[in-house]
Amino acid sequence: MNDGQRSVFVVEDEYLLAIQIQDDLLAAGFAVIGPFTSLRSSIAAAKRETPQAATLDVNLNGEFVYPVADEFLARGVPVLLLTGYAASDLPEQYRSLPRLAKPFNSRDLIRTVEGLLAGR
Repeated sequence: MNDGQRSVFVVEDEYLLAIQIQDDLLAAGFAVIGPFTSLRSSIAAAKRETPQAATLDVNLNGEFVYPVADEFLARGVPVLLLTGYAASDLPEQYRSLPRLAKPFNSRDLIRTVEGLLAGR
């Protein structure tokens, strides 16, 4: 991936939302890694890839995405949680991460991802 292309790792188990996130990011000029729809595929890919940011659906068909978040956070990759959960419902170590509440719109997604990258 060249330096001019900003890459975002996408995890989302709901097919239509995954495609929407991918389309929104591509339209905004990002390269998209994924979308990944299961915890297993997400973990495997997270170990291989080093994106500039990651958007992670918290609940993947009943499995929580926290191992993927941990993988990226350990390497300094900013993480955006996509969830219907309130911050207080998340494990304490994840409550301070940027969070976008579902449902969200394309503009909020792009603005939040841009903010993550600007804060690196």
